[in-house]
Amino acid sequence: MQLPSALRRLCVCIVWAAAMSCRNDSTAPLPAPTPNFIQLVSDPGDWVGSGKQYEYSQANSVITLSASRGLLQVEIAGDEGWSGQFMSPSTNANLERGMYANLRRYPFNDPATGGLSWYGNNGCNTLSGWFRVDKVIYDSTALMAIDLRFEQHCEGATPALHGTIHWRADDSTEPPGPVTPVPSGLWQPAADATPPNVNYVYLDSDPGDWVGAGEIYAYTPATATLRATSSSGLLSIDVSGPATWHGDFKAMSTLTDKLLTGYYGDLGTYPFHNPAKGGLDWFGQGRGCNGVHRWFAIDQVKYAGDSLEAVDLRFEQRCEGSTAALHGVIHWVR
Repeated sequence: MQLPSALRRLCVCIVWAAAMSCRNDSTAPLPAPTPNFIQLVSDPGDWVGSGKQYEYSQANSVITLSASRGLLQVEIAGDEGWSGQFMSPSTNANLERGMYANLRRYPFNDPATGGLSWYGNNGCNTLSGWFRVDKVIYDSTALMAIDLRFEQHCEGATPALHGTIHWRADDSTEPPGPVTPVPSGLWQPAADATPPNVNYVYLDSDPGDWVGAGEIYAYTPATATLRATSSSGLLSIDVSGPATWHGDFKAMSTLTDKLLTGYYGDLGTYPFHNPAKGGLDWFGQGRGCNGVHRWFAIDQVKYAGDSLEAVDLRFEQRCEGSTAALHGVIHWVR
């Protein structure tokens, strides 16, 4: 049977489009996998999440997952700390795709049903909830990837904490290192405030600053013992003399050995800091901060092998949300 010419042209176009589609599909690069993330959405009135939203990735926190038989454990060390457990029924050798409903708080749950628990600064005494495993991949008994959603209600309340977890073992995302070059405009001491050609610690405290009490302090080897030590990304400074001070300057978790020049910002109180960002704490004279906003900048640093040889560092810390700051600058050469 001879097809009409218009229909023949249509068939040719369809065949050509299908061929081009197949060719494009085979040569186009695959989309990059989605980086690991954990999202939490807390309803107003939810006790655990305080009615807020949170989002974590390996760029802003340290996320750890481990699976043993039917139990998944999740740890987040970020601006906040969280722990979660998701237990499938005791009949499951591993977590499996599917819905796990009518759950109670792990580990006080019915083993035949499974359980869950998610908590941080706050946690539930009793809870109800569910979790759903949308995707899970094992290599033998090793967890390789998982997509999971959950909902939890504390003490029979209506407000819920909702969570989404996307994780794969091969995600190599890391937190960024220090900002280089050091941004301009950061605090610096006046040109004639610090002594030349000698080690020193100089502190300049704003009126109202709790730690420095609004005073200026300057220490050299002639007036105090100055000591600097560095190990595993942590620099510690000690001043012993007419006054005693101690400072800790911790790099982000990607720097496990030596500190590098650059700006370290948005820091928490060491050692209770977000490990993906780093931490800082300066205290002495019986005075220290709890919650703070702070930064430090390393203008120069030198190591000989693993041994610290020299460092020039500036810092700022503000206690308990105060606008008054303690500023400091350290110049130390072995």
